[in-house]
Order: sequence, then structure tokens, then C-alpha cells
Amino acid sequence: MDAFEDICISDVTVLSGVRPAGRNTNLLDSERGRGRHGLLYIWDGEAVFTQRDGRNITVKNGDLLYIPKGHRYKMEYTAPSNTFVLANMEIFHKNGDAAPLAQDLAVLVRDDASNRIAAIMVKLEMCSGSQGFAAVFRRKELVYKLLGAVYDNSSAPSFTYRGYPQIFAGVLLLEQSYLENLPVSQYAEACNISVSLFRSLFGKQYGMSPVQYRNRLRIDRAAAMLAEGSCTVAEAAYASGFDNVGYFCRYYKKITGETPKETKSKKF
Repeated sequence: MDAFEDICISDVTVLSGVRPAGRNTNLLDSERGRGRHGLLYIWDGEAVFTQRDGRNITVKNGDLLYIPKGHRYKMEYTAPSNTFVLANMEIFHKNGDAAPLAQDLAVLVRDDASNRIAAIMVKLEMCSGSQGFAAVFRRKELVYKLLGAVYDNSSAPSFTYRGYPQIFAGVLLLEQSYLENLPVSQYAEACNISVSLFRSLFGKQYGMSPVQYRNRLRIDRAAAMLAEGSCTVAEAAYASGFDNVGYFCRYYKKITGETPKETKSKKF
């Protein structure tokens, strides 16, 4: 029998938020270790896991980390600001036997180029606080989809950058940190070129400025959150990097052609 056949998921809870540098969890000396299996997704930031044998694992933007039940470790956020989603669950075979995905800490996805994992994590985040049978089944469904996407080799298409090679590093930095208000000079610095050249090549490649492109990425995130239906317009705005809800609503309509409330009212 395949090791993954008849795997069951239960007791799914989801925690998400923003943590400052230095925030930590220490289970190194815990008798039982971690209470349940965990899947940690880092939207933005960095976390370092120190294990009992002294080995470290660093997870950052776009990484999905599996933390097995019973594992003992210390975790510390190391970036100035860290945005995450953590799904906790029980995993077992239909016959009741334990069914860990791995015996140790394991990065299941690194830098999800297809955004398939990120899209599922958005939906999990949005139904985290919902109650009732529908919410319970929805969370389980999304975890099954998440694991299916992780282990489906066809879900990771090859990625070829076809833009101006001089700005590749800056574009990558922008896409990995679009929730942060980094200055354009930092994107240019990543490419070792001037700000004016970066702006010029970026405009030729995308037909818009770096800041406009960054806002488009934020609007895409907000649209996915609103379509899921479990958050308010204000929550979607703040979670997508907009500090002013009024500006967010105006910009959202300009980009999508509809108001945030209209998106939220649709059935996803």
C-alpha cells in the first residue's frame, strides 16, 4: 500500500498574523514536543528553526514548512516584520495509525513560482475564524488541496524569465516583498544599476512603474481575499498593504472595474 494512501485530516485550525523580530516559540525542552502537525507559510519575512541536534532551517518568503507532531525545536522570527499563515491539524491513516508527512522538519515548497500554494493559503487564512460544519469541512478541503498541490509534480511548471536580464533581481525582490513599502532605489540596488535605468527598463517591460506594479500585486491579493468572502473590505485592504481604506477602494475599482463590495458579493 502506498504510504500516502487513505490519509485523513482532522482538527484543522488556522492562525495568521504579523510578528516582530525576536518573537519566538521554544519547545526544545518540552516533554511532548509539538501538539499537532503544522504547515507554516511565510508570506513575507524570515523564521529560523533550531533543532535539538543543533541544525538550523531558515524559511522565508514563499516557503511552506512542514512541522511534524511531537517535534521539539525553537523558532524565532528574524526579519523586522513577519507575515505568516499556520495551519495545525491531525494527520492519520484511515485505520487510525499515525501518518506523518515526514519524520523531521521539511520545506515542502520553496518560492512557489506558480502561486498555486499561495492561493490556497489565502483561502485558508480567510476561513480561519469561521464556525460551523461548513467551515470545518472547508478547512479540511483546503488542506487536502494544499497537500495535493505540494505532491503533484505537474503543479510546478518550469519558469523562464523573458524580461530584461538587468532588472531580474529587482523584479524578484519586488514580487517577494510586495507587502512592504520598499523604495525603488532598493530594487535598483539589487540589480547594481541606477534608479533611472531600473525605472526605464521596468516601464518598457511592464508598461507601468514599479510602484504601480506593486499595487497591482496587492490588489490581486485583496481580490482573492474578498472573493473568499470571509473578510471585510477594511481587513482585505490592511492585509494587502494599504493603510487607507478609501484610497484602496478607489484604486481597486480603477484596476478591477468593480468595487471591493461588488467582488465580495459574488460567489467564489
